[in-house]
Amino acid sequence: MMRFLALLALLLLLATSVVANGYGVSHDDAPAGANGYGGGHDDASPEPSKGGGGGGEEEEGPYQEPAYEKPVEGLDAEYYSKTCPQMEAIVHNAVRKAISHDYTLASSLIRLFFHDFAVEGTDGSVLIDVPGQSEKYAEASRTLRGFDLIEEIKKELEAKCHATVSCADILTAAARDAATAVGVPYWSLKYGRKDGKDSIAAEADRLVPMNGQSVTELIRFFQSKGLTIFDLVVLSGAHTIGRATCGAVRPGMCARRKEGTLDRQYGDFLWRRCGAGGDGEYVELDCETPTRFDNKYYENLLHGKGLLDTDQSLVEDSRTKDLVKMFAKPGASDAFVHLFARSMRKLGEVQVLTGNEGEVRRKCSAVNY
Repeated sequence: MMRFLALLALLLLLATSVVANGYGVSHDDAPAGANGYGGGHDDASPEPSKGGGGGGEEEEGPYQEPAYEKPVEGLDAEYYSKTCPQMEAIVHNAVRKAISHDYTLASSLIRLFFHDFAVEGTDGSVLIDVPGQSEKYAEASRTLRGFDLIEEIKKELEAKCHATVSCADILTAAARDAATAVGVPYWSLKYGRKDGKDSIAAEADRLVPMNGQSVTELIRFFQSKGLTIFDLVVLSGAHTIGRATCGAVRPGMCARRKEGTLDRQYGDFLWRRCGAGGDGEYVELDCETPTRFDNKYYENLLHGKGLLDTDQSLVEDSRTKDLVKMFAKPGASDAFVHLFARSMRKLGEVQVLTGNEGEVRRKCSAVNY
């Protein structure tokens, strides 16, 4: 227990350093480009001092709390306490029942939540069903699952609390309950999100990170949302469960086999599974413990067993490598899952609509008319 607390304290200290400096190392040791997201590895020329004077070191001001750590106006833990007090129980029971029948649905709900967050924040826009036009029909959304479950939950809530609970809040709670079902510690949520009215496939394809971005591009994406490199590495750990299609895996697999950066035995397994198979064949993201939410994902990366290029690149980039090593340490699983819950809470409070900024849809698949 003491070891876990010490490791958790160290990782939280590192997270604070990431917030303050853009990266969990001192300024003297930081790699080029590490203290901001605006460029690649070689664009770290210091900005001129904004204060007057002759080139002395600028004094650091008091620590400023990041925006995402501050309460979001319009969100409240007691939002449904009077209007729909059974909201959380209804979502929880439905999610647990569904996952008991299909364990893979846990990772699917977490992924669905992340895709919704990626396009202008968690507003339920990914749930809108307009064939060929909405986010649901983007190439980035091709393998998303969980839509029917969210709609079933919405239908039950409409029967109990008509026109009260937003689809954005349902999805946020469902993702939390999916994570806790597979071993992530419970985290409390604030509610009051409103549903967006716009859902454009092209926006999903433009904004949702897929298996092709560089670490620099991923950092830019996360920091554009007010999140950190630390959050990027922690949330990538969601790939300790779930699956990917051979169509997503095959290009990188072939390139990494040629480069010698893919573990040979693992590469042979992937070749047998995906080399001649169809694009729709599935492969577990974590080849060691695919049904356990643990830190094995990070250990796999250190041994060249990352399934996706974007995952393996985290251990090849100086800005993220040390964090991967930290999470891969023996006994780090407990600290990882606690920090995963922390970062997931942050996701659900980024760029949300509240008050009169959106609506409460009657059906999650369609805007109100």
